[in-house]
Amino acid sequence: MPMYKVFGQSESRGGNLMAVSEVAENPAGSGMPVVVVISASQTADWRFRFFYPDSKEAPICGHALLGAAYHLPSSAFRVETGSGISDVRKDGDLVSVSMSLPVEVAPSFRELPEARWFGLMSHQIRSQGIFSAGKAKWCIQLDTLDALNAVQFDIEALASWNQGKNFSGYILYAITEQGLYARASNPLFNIPEDVACAVCCAALPIALTTPKVVYMGFPAYANAIHLHAVEGQLWVGGRVFPATAQRI
Repeated sequence: MPMYKVFGQSESRGGNLMAVSEVAENPAGSGMPVVVVISASQTADWRFRFFYPDSKEAPICGHALLGAAYHLPSSAFRVETGSGISDVRKDGDLVSVSMSLPVEVAPSFRELPEARWFGLMSHQIRSQGIFSAGKAKWCIQLDTLDALNAVQFDIEALASWNQGKNFSGYILYAITEQGLYARASNPLFNIPEDVACAVCCAALPIALTTPKVVYMGFPAYANAIHLHAVEGQLWVGGRVFPATAQRI
């Protein structure tokens, strides 16, 4: 089964694992964060389906999309996912996918999550709300990198609170003089912490007048997600490297 590491800063530093398979499943004990099934599409060049552990299908997964795109021979093509159709472009080991620019989404509820579910105090949260670039996320800006480093996800509480709401998963971030750092979790899809979530980073309500890099993968933050807005379109990308093949 072909496997790839996506968003690493080099072959040996960072990278989020994914695999390409002909079988639409990802067993709970596979150890593989995401499996992608590639097939023909009636509306694009290819159709990608994404399976998280326990074979839970998601409409899209950014790093897995880029890894599957790297697996294909073409340098530019269109991909159909559960979130719509995206353009893909490749330049060596750098692969980018087009997404919508992030927009704020009105919550279908009034209550806020409790800061303690993230291991935080309420004063450490600067702002929060739902934003989406194709997949709605609860985005929380923290006041410092120290606060971000202190985050501990209460998976059971966060999964329960997320049920029935118009978003899926959380991303917390801090803007510092050294750069932009983020951590993400999606308890509904059995992901306690996602070390490199492209759709999460794409949803961030940040200024995109210049290209941005979001560093993920606590505690080393060795993964780099590239964001670049061009002519009303957001390009989200990262470097892709082949990983050692194995069966899962």
